[in-house]
Amino acid sequence: MNTRANTLAALHFNPSARVPVFDGTVWEAVQLGGNFRYESWTDPWGVVWQAEQPGMVPIDVGHPLANLADFDHYALPDPWALTWTDEDQRHLEALKQRDILVGGSHIKFVCERLCCLMGMENFMLALYEDPDRLQRLINGIVDYNRVCIHRLLDLGIDVLHVSEDLGTQHDLMLSPELFRRFLLPAYEACFEEPKRRGVLIDFHSCGAIERIIPDLMAVGVNILNPVQVTANDRRRVKEQVRGKMAVLGGIDSRIVHTGTPEKVSAEVRAAFAVWAPGGGWIAAPDQLLIGAPKANERAFWDECWKNAGY
Repeated sequence: MNTRANTLAALHFNPSARVPVFDGTVWEAVQLGGNFRYESWTDPWGVVWQAEQPGMVPIDVGHPLANLADFDHYALPDPWALTWTDEDQRHLEALKQRDILVGGSHIKFVCERLCCLMGMENFMLALYEDPDRLQRLINGIVDYNRVCIHRLLDLGIDVLHVSEDLGTQHDLMLSPELFRRFLLPAYEACFEEPKRRGVLIDFHSCGAIERIIPDLMAVGVNILNPVQVTANDRRRVKEQVRGKMAVLGGIDSRIVHTGTPEKVSAEVRAAFAVWAPGGGWIAAPDQLLIGAPKANERAFWDECWKNAGY
């Protein structure tokens, strides 16, 4: 069983030869030009981004809709203005020749898009103070996203990746009731076409999100990542998703950054004991390992591969 077939089998809870290990051998993703950049820039929505550390997501420092009333005179960006060049196409065709899945990334999905357009505090206030205008903005974001997603799907991707941080360290950023009123219908609309085409949906959210996992499953999310170990109980999450939704992540990256190689290996083994049975898991850290001690990083991947065989 080659790597691509093995990953697909695992994600669909079918018999696979081994647990996929997310070290560059599972998938590689492309995105439409202008969707997002890991640098200081102003995006097509008018959000100003400031890069503070190489390789890390820049911080939004300028919010064009800090006053939501300005939306009445705001021009939504054109999703067809995002670029796809000949070079992008050659890169995509090269990926399709490799023994991996091909992903398409749409970074800053709905909640994240609202937070960077308005500023997080203003977004939270608008849920109560200006819900009708907020809903119109959400509808515009959905229309934009649907075009972008169609464009990615037309490229022949296997997996759609969306980024949507919804949790804090201890709970959701907004109540399940508000989530179901404002965000979940937007997700359902955006996921209609990938579900119709049989493309896997990979949903990224850091933080504590256990309370809405059934909602995400209900709108068609196939893969949940990264299941932050310090914010979620992985055994409870495993029980919720078993046989229904795959997981990418769920290994405590904090230990890789602060522990010893021996503690890293022990954490990897503990994660495999929870996640590996029954399939539906891609072994990965729950956050990036940028800056982690090299010995710990080596111990992490070595232990993953040591345990990957069923």
